[in-house]
Amino acid sequence: MPELPDPLEGYHFRPGRRGPRTTLKSEMVPVIAEWLARTGVLRIAAAKAGTTEDCLGKWLSRGKDAAARRKSSIYTELLTACEEAWAHRFAHLIELGERTVTDRHMNPRFVTWLMSVTGPKHFTVPREQAAQVQGNGLGPAFELVTPEAAAASVHAKLMRFLEEDDKRNGTEPPAPAEPSPASADSPAEEPEESR
Repeated sequence: MPELPDPLEGYHFRPGRRGPRTTLKSEMVPVIAEWLARTGVLRIAAAKAGTTEDCLGKWLSRGKDAAARRKSSIYTELLTACEEAWAHRFAHLIELGERTVTDRHMNPRFVTWLMSVTGPKHFTVPREQAAQVQGNGLGPAFELVTPEAAAASVHAKLMRFLEEDDKRNGTEPPAPAEPSPASADSPAEEPEESR
């Protein structure tokens, strides 16, 4: 069984720090860029440079604003270094993903998961919204109909069935006989022979 990596390997506590750095210095830029290239995570890169993720995010937004105004400053230098580091990181992950296609011993799950988590905008397929399920998943809701409408629907389906059956048998469909209103009200008379 392979030995598990030690989580404290390479960790060194630096005593004497009273809080995070809030001013960007030029010596912090390569540290941030290196850890972004290594991990792709802003929080780790910020911590390795002695600052916070929020502070690093503000510096990056200042860099974007300065770059939009075509000005160069330490913030645009940080922005450029971070963009290059992210590009290096994702190029490395893409290369690993491509290697899993030809190397059957490599498992692509971790690489694809990591890319989808760290770069969801570029490495995930947008999901389609599920269609609204009618009747809370119990099928379509019932439709209220009057007894007359139900009888008319059943009659129409019966007539259509009889017509199709007659076509299959090659006979002419009988003309539908409509009962007269007078015969519907009076009881049917018995034939004289049955009396």
